[in-house]
Amino acid sequence: MICPNCRTDRRQRERTGHTCSHCKSKFALDPKVEPGRLHDIKFRELVAKGTIGGLRITVEQLYWLNERRLHRFPGGEERAGSVVGGAVLVVIAVITGSLTIGIGSFAWFLLGPVTLVAASLAVQQFRGAGRLRSDAPMRPQVSLSDFERRVVGRWREVYRELPAGLVEHPPIGAKPTTVKAQAVVLCELPSVATFLRTNNFAERHRVLLVDELANVPAALPVVVLRDLSLRALARTVAVREALPGRRVVDCGLLPRAVFAPAKAVRLRDNAGPRRAPSALGASPGWRRLADGERDWLANGWYTPLITLPPPKLLALVEKAVERAVAVPAPAAETPAETRRRAERIGFLTWPPGGAR
Repeated sequence: MICPNCRTDRRQRERTGHTCSHCKSKFALDPKVEPGRLHDIKFRELVAKGTIGGLRITVEQLYWLNERRLHRFPGGEERAGSVVGGAVLVVIAVITGSLTIGIGSFAWFLLGPVTLVAASLAVQQFRGAGRLRSDAPMRPQVSLSDFERRVVGRWREVYRELPAGLVEHPPIGAKPTTVKAQAVVLCELPSVATFLRTNNFAERHRVLLVDELANVPAALPVVVLRDLSLRALARTVAVREALPGRRVVDCGLLPRAVFAPAKAVRLRDNAGPRRAPSALGASPGWRRLADGERDWLANGWYTPLITLPPPKLLALVEKAVERAVAVPAPAAETPAETRRRAERIGFLTWPPGGAR
């Protein structure tokens, strides 16, 4: 590990007690001790990556940035196993099993576990050969609570304050504003709403940020922020039905946007396949999805919106607000309508029908 103070490379026995043996200075994070495999330099780099352009990010967003760093994202056609690898493991299992039988029961204590492990791994390789690695969900290596307590807490203990741009205790609830809103952002996701409030999104973009449908005022267009999941899509349809005659812009990801090789957080609820709610199944947006996308959602896959890199998340919401407040283009005018309008203002005198 590189000491963040003297920048010398120290082995684990040369940095015991979170103290560098070269400069005798303390540091906060040891990748061999704290979860998340972070050291002080990498921690600062990760914060800088999330706060590009003067953004402020929450601890939860830093957590997901680190989980993305630790995860090896598969390519689009990468398989979860190999027939060749399975065959090699079968050969190993056969050899060790034969030796166990030939030598006797004493050898079982030495070679028996090797045989069983090799056979089990061979089965996994053969099964995985028929499945894309992208079918495997991300499994976070550390819990958010552990990250907050043992990583961020340790950092504050040593340095007293967090790096610029990282907010540990962001504001809660909407602040009163005197800005005349041009749209409403309905965000029922507390973590995403916290990120937007931390960056004064409502004031900078002249929108009203609310966290409940009941708080949406009349008349203004509405942007609905949602996760990518079957339940979240059904909720968006319900919001549209509750706001008849209003412009409602769906701000969220589509399944195709997170499929491999996209470097997106793909999680899965193992409760089993489920049917789409009837209201969702009848919606035009659901019918526009490809069969593979609908199956993906029905099988419990989901992607929380907060897992997007902060700059991308902000850009997604900004683009949705722009769509919501954009003035719709006028419908194309027919030749007859153009003639009548010209006659009303006396701009042109059309020749009678049939004249050339």
